[in-house]
Amino acid sequence: MRIRLSRDSKTARRFPRETIQMGDKRVPAAKIECNKCQSVAYHTDTGLNDDVYFKRKGWTVGNGPAADVCGACAGRKPKPDLKVVPMEAAAVKDKPREMTRDERLIIMDKIRDVHDGDRYGSGWSDKKVADDLGVPRAWVEDIRENVLQFAGGHSADMEEYLAMIAPVKTELANMINSARVQLQRLEEMAGKELASITTLGRKVEKEMSR
Repeated sequence: MRIRLSRDSKTARRFPRETIQMGDKRVPAAKIECNKCQSVAYHTDTGLNDDVYFKRKGWTVGNGPAADVCGACAGRKPKPDLKVVPMEAAAVKDKPREMTRDERLIIMDKIRDVHDGDRYGSGWSDKKVADDLGVPRAWVEDIRENVLQFAGGHSADMEEYLAMIAPVKTELANMINSARVQLQRLEEMAGKELASITTLGRKVEKEMSR
């Protein structure tokens, strides 16, 4: 392991070294890791001491790894830099999260609860199931098509159409309810008027019979 002495420090600082991919070559580089967020940075041979290089990139460099803090965690904005990350680490970071066994069972139970025959019950779709459970829609589609094997019954266009007409349906329902209330009031008024006219007619008939 190579030891570099900082130009602005009297204490020797050892940095672990790894072999990283740069272009079509693999080269040795000093590694520093943030003890707060575990982000890492690398320094290949640029002619600077390792600690000087990392400090210029915004890192707080301590006397040991437990005191190293990246610029973001230290509240400083580092200078623009292309951080070199090993290819294997980058591939793992970009890999999407996989469905767990418990999540698979929960999704299956939910679909069974809301389906009707070979398709979803009224108002349900892949999107609504996904939103209701807080899982990716692709998981729901995969289980519905490949595990439970039924059609679903709602396309994306249909879902968009249903969402578009939902306010219209609500407004129509309100109008119908309002008309029903008004009709009921009119019927009550008409009944009172009819009763009044009937009473008046009886009085007139009584007076005329005298």
